[in-house]
Amino acid sequence: LCLPCPAPCSDCRSNTRCLACQPGYFLNGTGRDCIKQCPQQTFSDSSGGLCQSCHSSCQTCHGPRSANCDLCLGYFLGQDSSCVVQCPSGSYANTATQLCEDCSPSCEACLDTSDNCISCSKGSYKLFLHQGRCWSNCPEGLFETAEGLCEACDSSCLSCDGIKSQCLSCADGHYLESGMCRLNCSLRTYPADDATCRRCSPHCDVCSDDRTCFSDCSGPLADDCETCSTFSPKLYKGTCSKDCPTGTYYETEALECQGKPLDTT
Repeated sequence: LCLPCPAPCSDCRSNTRCLACQPGYFLNGTGRDCIKQCPQQTFSDSSGGLCQSCHSSCQTCHGPRSANCDLCLGYFLGQDSSCVVQCPSGSYANTATQLCEDCSPSCEACLDTSDNCISCSKGSYKLFLHQGRCWSNCPEGLFETAEGLCEACDSSCLSCDGIKSQCLSCADGHYLESGMCRLNCSLRTYPADDATCRRCSPHCDVCSDDRTCFSDCSGPLADDCETCSTFSPKLYKGTCSKDCPTGTYYETEALECQGKPLDTT
């Protein structure tokens, strides 16, 4: 006597063992009954409506292969739906979502977040790595190393080139002189408005600008000197020269030319 299979079986071996299911039902892994939804860690085989086991790395999967995971067990879900221990290059492991997520476009590789770069993308323009970020040019206060990284200039430099102490411009309160930033300009130079050290007039040892001397000069002009450098050692009425004017003589104790010069007109 042939009896109908119990619903929702479409084919059966007995009233308790289904071989195939009606549409909308799936045959569980034991092949005994038809169910509406495959249990966790199994997926429905679309070809035969059979619930098959997911790969051991999957918490849930969707098929058509057992390794096509939706969630992972102790792994990270890659963009190809596989569970991996380490996310591929160009992505990072998001521990909150258990997903491999894309790095920022400027990053070749990143860690923990999309814009915390470990290395920079290589393309039509060069990128420099500094503090986890990639820059098309090193920001102010940094310089490019031979390895293609951005490193900090010396603290006295606002910008530098090649090495940290080769300054191009200076931080506030410093003056540029021969590639170095100084708090005070050296002897025979003065701090100019463009934050560089400029040369004083030849006969002045100390000056405040290219026209006004101080300390060694009475001012307000660079020729109003109190003492002279060895370049023009003879002082007469605030002016330094190599020789005393005609009609005067050099007084060694006073360190100046004395007497009245002859009128040559």
